[in-house]
Amino acid sequence: MLLPPPSSSDNTSDEATTVDTADVADAADTTAAVLQPCQNRRHGAEQTRHMQRQGFGVYKLILLLIYGCCFWFLFKYLFWDHIQRRFFPEQDNQKYTDLLDRIDLNCNGILNNDPKIIQQAKMMRYNTHFVEKLILDADDRCLAIRSLFGFDNRPNSEAERDYPLAYGLIVYKNLVQVLFMLGSFYRPQNEYCIAVSGGAEPMFKLIMGEVDKCFSNIRVLNRPRIDWGSYEIINSTFACLNVLSSSETPWKYFQYLAGVDIPLKTNLEMVEILKQWNDTVNAEITWFQPKRIRSKRIEAAPLPLYKASLSATVPRAAIDEIVKSSEARSLLYFLLNTSIPDESFWGTLTGNADSESFLMNLSFPVPGGTDAAKWLEYREGYRKNHTEQLKRFEKQKHRMRYYLSRYQLWDTNCRGKMASGSCIFGISDLPDLLKQPHLVAHKLYIDFEPAAFFCGLKEIRSRERKPLRLDVKPYNEIPQVELSMGVPFENLSHPLWLF
Repeated sequence: MLLPPPSSSDNTSDEATTVDTADVADAADTTAAVLQPCQNRRHGAEQTRHMQRQGFGVYKLILLLIYGCCFWFLFKYLFWDHIQRRFFPEQDNQKYTDLLDRIDLNCNGILNNDPKIIQQAKMMRYNTHFVEKLILDADDRCLAIRSLFGFDNRPNSEAERDYPLAYGLIVYKNLVQVLFMLGSFYRPQNEYCIAVSGGAEPMFKLIMGEVDKCFSNIRVLNRPRIDWGSYEIINSTFACLNVLSSSETPWKYFQYLAGVDIPLKTNLEMVEILKQWNDTVNAEITWFQPKRIRSKRIEAAPLPLYKASLSATVPRAAIDEIVKSSEARSLLYFLLNTSIPDESFWGTLTGNADSESFLMNLSFPVPGGTDAAKWLEYREGYRKNHTEQLKRFEKQKHRMRYYLSRYQLWDTNCRGKMASGSCIFGISDLPDLLKQPHLVAHKLYIDFEPAAFFCGLKEIRSRERKPLRLDVKPYNEIPQVELSMGVPFENLSHPLWLF
């Protein structure tokens, strides 16, 4: 069966359909062309937003890192060191161990005069630069200083706790030696004032500043440059006296120290000795040499002048009187024009307690002081009448005498080496040195036969840990103590101790 051919209407319809489809296609192309820029803009906006989101993420990451670093530093420096000390003290002790205990020396052999041991000890050298670096690199310098140099954190006895002492120091070099020395004298119940010379090296000043921050009972003063024999020595000492006098700690005695001293007695032994002194001053008593005044002055000295070492042991009442007195300030002003003015300070202020100069009719009744004029007059008379006795007395190695604050050698009996007329004690001096009745030895250097310095400190530490019985009776019989009790010069128990 054959299909009929398409009608004309059908052809028309197909053509129309064909035209309509083409038009739609053209319209679509036109629309696409119109919409393309919009789509491009939309795509660009999306890309921009995407990039912004990425940038914001990086920004947030940077902020997070900054906040994290800030938090870490705040936490570490404000809290972590405290947490370590409070909850993990054993870790700190492992990090910093006591240097003195770690030094391997046969001190018993030295003290027993073993020639082989002494010769070996003389070869010892000590690397202070390593110790300085250890302190500088420490995360917690306070912990390092306390641990490395053996600073006690509690009194060793009730007697020491109830009898605090005060110390004044002037230092300018040998940082490690100063810290070893300070650690050997340090007790938490005592008070300390340290004057640092303006001429000291920056690192020295830095670490001494740390010491000031680490210990509530140590005050460090930054002073002008201090040279040997300069006026600033006594000026800085007086500044420390003011600091210590204003302290609320009820300390009993003040003692001046130099940076090259070591203790010859434990803190407990010093307390027992000082209790015997009846609040008297222990200072040298010698004549003042007029040639020390550099030029003629219109004004006279405010008090009769006497000479004494700056190393003295002075009761609290005397210090309090001195720092508030016009006589002390007048004396300081007068000493500006004298040579080595520090050697005219204690002798003058504590040697005019009772005397009345026939020239000036002046006295300064400082508590615990002496009448230096009568003392020197009686001593000279005794010397003339007891020449042989005095010669025998002066040959004694470990003799008691009136001045016991510091032991220092000025003659050829020195077995170390001499410097500026004074002995720098060495290893061969140590056995006799540690038997002296004095409180302090002056001077030992960490860079000259350091075994002497370290064995001296080790011996005192050993006696701290295992106290020995000290016979304190002789300390109660020194001349100034008996004189303070009303005993006349003629009836002194030991007149040879006046020398």
